[in-house]
Amino acid sequence: MSTRAEDRITLAITAWLIAGVFIDGYAHVNIIDTETEDFFTLWHAIFYAAFVSLTGWIGWIAYRRRSDAAVLEWFPTGYREAPIGIAIFAVGGIGDGIWHTAFGVEVGIDALLSPMHLVLFSGALILIWSPVRAATARRDPTPTLALGAAAVVTALMVFFIEYIFFLSETWIAGIPFEPENDNDGWEYVSVFLAGAVVQVGVLLGPLLLVVNRWRLPLGSATIIWGLAAFGERAAFNHGWSGVLSAIVGGIVFDLTNRFVPLPGRQLSVAAFFGPAAAFATYFVLADIDQGVEWPTEIWGGAIAMAGLTGLGLVAIQTSGRQERLVPTD
Repeated sequence: MSTRAEDRITLAITAWLIAGVFIDGYAHVNIIDTETEDFFTLWHAIFYAAFVSLTGWIGWIAYRRRSDAAVLEWFPTGYREAPIGIAIFAVGGIGDGIWHTAFGVEVGIDALLSPMHLVLFSGALILIWSPVRAATARRDPTPTLALGAAAVVTALMVFFIEYIFFLSETWIAGIPFEPENDNDGWEYVSVFLAGAVVQVGVLLGPLLLVVNRWRLPLGSATIIWGLAAFGERAAFNHGWSGVLSAIVGGIVFDLTNRFVPLPGRQLSVAAFFGPAAAFATYFVLADIDQGVEWPTEIWGGAIAMAGLTGLGLVAIQTSGRQERLVPTD
């Protein structure tokens, strides 16, 4: 098995990698001149250098455990999926260079949906989660490494759903909803509600994977959600509403998960009220900013939908755990 010290270094390099992704995102929005920019940029160099470093580090972890067994057996538990992640990321990197050369540099939503960028995203997820798999196999008594990886994964996922991370844009709720007037505003409301489900899944999913194995320290959701929202704001020049909404939602999640006097049900309560509080905060900020033009049924339903999505995710997780306890023939 890997050591906690080795996993800390892995986590640090993956944090460098994702920081590079956010810096590259900022450059795409604020700096890049699509007429002159190519693949070989300082912004790409930052996170590709992190990938090379991560590949070398994981290779060294395996080399230290070399034996007469097959090379793949050198990788300790938790890192045996890493060669797959490295291969996927490498293919995405090479493809990204070819893609930029053939089609130019993306600067908007097309940058997030570029096939090669999504390949890079997939490879990165596999690599980032290595310390969690390793800590699980070691039965680490504390979730520090797992929460660090969850923070990095959450930030990366929020980055890639920037175009539906509506918590950071209060103007959406300021658009009138008048279905009797040629469905004016219908499209914005529909996309917002669909995005609410995705946002809750992205913010809550990594936390639920960690809480499945460890007790969350107080403040876990607040820090993880707040950091992800802050990175999204910094990269894409959004307002502070997303950061404030995420922090309030995180605080509510942390407090209810720790102090609600319902043993065995605290996580369910937190998964409902945390996301609901985040979206309630969003509508308060939107109303302060320029007024909420949606009827009560819409904004109230959006808050409830966010909470019910979180509750549903916990129900799915709990159901799966119960199924494993049923003996099979």
